[in-house]
Amino acid sequence: MNKAYLRKSVLRICQQPRTFEYISKNTKGLYPNYLTDILRELGDEDLITYVNDMWVVKQIKVDDDKLQLFPPESKLYLQKYMGYFDFLKTPHPLDFEWRNSTASLNRLLNKIQTFLLPKDKLLFLGMPTLFATAIQKDIPYVTSLIERNKPIITGLNKIHNGSNKFRIIEADLFRINPEIIAEHFCVVMDPPWYTPHFKQFMWVAAKSICLNGMVAISLPPINTRPNILEERLEWFTFCQTLGLCLEILEPEQLEYAMPFFEFNALRANGIQDVMPFWRKGDLAIFRKIGNTDLPRPNHESINSEWVEREFNSIRLRIKTNHNSASVNPNSIPLIIESIVKGDILPTVSNRDERRNEANLWTSGNRIFKVNDPFVFLSCLDSVLSGTNITENENLVTDFIAVVIKIENSEYKEYLEWIYYEMERQIN
Repeated sequence: MNKAYLRKSVLRICQQPRTFEYISKNTKGLYPNYLTDILRELGDEDLITYVNDMWVVKQIKVDDDKLQLFPPESKLYLQKYMGYFDFLKTPHPLDFEWRNSTASLNRLLNKIQTFLLPKDKLLFLGMPTLFATAIQKDIPYVTSLIERNKPIITGLNKIHNGSNKFRIIEADLFRINPEIIAEHFCVVMDPPWYTPHFKQFMWVAAKSICLNGMVAISLPPINTRPNILEERLEWFTFCQTLGLCLEILEPEQLEYAMPFFEFNALRANGIQDVMPFWRKGDLAIFRKIGNTDLPRPNHESINSEWVEREFNSIRLRIKTNHNSASVNPNSIPLIIESIVKGDILPTVSNRDERRNEANLWTSGNRIFKVNDPFVFLSCLDSVLSGTNITENENLVTDFIAVVIKIENSEYKEYLEWIYYEMERQIN
């Protein structure tokens, strides 16, 4: 038995964190005692290390004139399992954005294509990662995306390259006039799991597809929250009034990667032992069997009063309501108040009343109350342009510096946690 070969084999396996059980299953019949000796030997030579019950390469030492091999970059590894993990901006909690895993995106896109003919038109309502997957797979359909989030559109334009087959329509689903949308055979969407969002998305979808066309949507599973069963029945009834008939319902077909803001929320609530892909959505497919003239449901554009700024990868939302009118950054002393202990809202639920108090929200799920959001926004813009000189602007500078330092550190912990937990799940 060639020991050098066995050492190389183990080192290759341990390029990603692996349990002993996983290594044993993938060393082609190597007796566990011999494997233990090799792992101990590699550990003594500082080539591998034992972390969180898993073995992983620490550093492979080679001659100085050869290419150095370092431990795997977690972001590169995560891209394999999380759809466009480093391609789009960090999700913000106010967008209720949970991104599908790579496996889920491929599964859904393959499922949809079984119903389509090459001449069919495909429309995505707010599913940028699925749209990106469609572009990269070069699916043979004219495909459109309706998306309002500018940072997401900016990310998509990096691969879009002005293709006539794939187009992006920048619009708010809560405001768009469906008459400007060409008739499609299939609409695919994954709106936030709340009634106002569902009804708006479904109403637009019903107006955007031809008779006999299809609507595919992700639904919250039956244990998502209290009264979800009653909500789903109400949604199905609403679909019937739109001329849509439920044709397929497949439970837990779509899996979502836990976003950074939820990672922070759970930890703030004392919960750490949870898997990155614990959240799954039910896939529902409706068929349009009739046309109706049902008026658009009453609605308000979600987040219409929130303004976004980005600073060193941290996304900030400021709620500029009509009760604040100050625009001079020196008009009043700026006060930033805490709302919850530790500043991280320990939930992502839309039902939490503390959300209503916040007018400053970070992508790490930190919420604050500012006495004058217009003053804060004006000072923040001055800070971003590098012209901060006033007392208020210095306050904002210090505040932003602290938030950036903390959330960048937390984000690194988030990456490491997902890196190890996904390997544990695979094992």
